[in-house]
Amino acid sequence: QELLEEKVKEFKAEGGQIVVMDPFTGKVLAMANAPTYDPNQYSKFASDMRVFKNGAAQDLYEPGSVFKAFTMAIALDDDKITPETTFKDTGYKKIDKFTITNYNKRVWGERTMTEVLERSINTGVMYAQSLVGNQRFYQYLNDFGFFEKTGIDIFGEVYSSNENLKSLRDVNLATASFGQGITITPLRLAVGYSALANGGDIVRPYVVEKIIESNGKTIEIKPEIAYKGVIK
Repeated sequence: QELLEEKVKEFKAEGGQIVVMDPFTGKVLAMANAPTYDPNQYSKFASDMRVFKNGAAQDLYEPGSVFKAFTMAIALDDDKITPETTFKDTGYKKIDKFTITNYNKRVWGERTMTEVLERSINTGVMYAQSLVGNQRFYQYLNDFGFFEKTGIDIFGEVYSSNENLKSLRDVNLATASFGQGITITPLRLAVGYSALANGGDIVRPYVVEKIIESNGKTIEIKPEIAYKGVIK
């Protein structure tokens, strides 16, 4: 919590979240939000209702370049690229009436897919997505669970069905490949990254480890796989 508040202040951010989760079980080890409030003195914070939200599960945002890891994992899983596949970057890509550039309009020249990810090259990630194809790429995103709730056992989780992607328009899927034009929660992002770490399974995150009933009976919460083998 202290680290998060320090970084929010350093970057003059509106807020932020940290989620620490076991990628193999979905067990949430820590979850922090900023801004936050003191529940013992909640009335003092009522002027800003945002502080009462759990942003990790209740705030939607465009994840941006951290989403590129999913696009590259999809293209690898679909056998469309290898880490050594090369791509020549000219600094931009035209799609219909749109011209999409790299950050700061940089031109990277010939790069491998490994370098595309390392250097966060928008055009290279769009190239990988185009090899997968819109329909297939959309199906992978659906399998990752990006269009639904994670099912975590806390109140008020939100999600976006990302209706704009259902049209399978080239520009929509291209920008989604680098995390723009697609909205998810920070928690959904953490679950997605867990699949990259655990071998491809979408875990269901949980906070409650066990329930002790009034009669003393203990109910242990068992880890659950929501979707197995989204990537291999």
